Amino acid sequence: MEYAVIFIVIAFLIGTLGFAIPSKSSRKISVLRIEASKIGFKISSASIGKNLFKNKDFNSMIYQIKNTAKLKEAHFFRDKDELILYSPLKLKYSDEYSEIQNELKNLSPSVEEIIFSKSFISFIWKESKGLDELIKINNLLKNF
Repeated sequence: MEYAVIFIVIAFLIGTLGFAIPSKSSRKISVLRIEASKIGFKISSASIGKNLFKNKDFNSMIYQIKNTAKLKEAHFFRDKDELILYSPLKLKYSDEYSEIQNELKNLSPSVEEIIFSKSFISFIWKESKGLDELIKINNLLKNF
């Protein structure tokens, strides 16, 4: 009986330590977020604050970078294989819309949703793609 109690206590301690140690994937994402903040990204959770995204997955992280693009107001979300304009609809009827669509086709399929505002470009993407993918997205957004 004493051995059973000792075994249960040891198993409980090992299990508790197992939860305290971060997994390999969480360490990888942590390093990615640190490197992204060094590049200039602001990273926040979709569950905190005012979420303007259609994607209501609260496990998603929102990446923001200063908007240096010509486009100052637009919201696109991914439907199947392409990013579709959500707002403003007047952009769809402008002369530059076809050029914007061509640029969006070059954007990585890992970007699920993107919002252009006057001061920031905010987007949700699949973080598992890694830092190289984020750098490609950043370079494309700067030239947008």
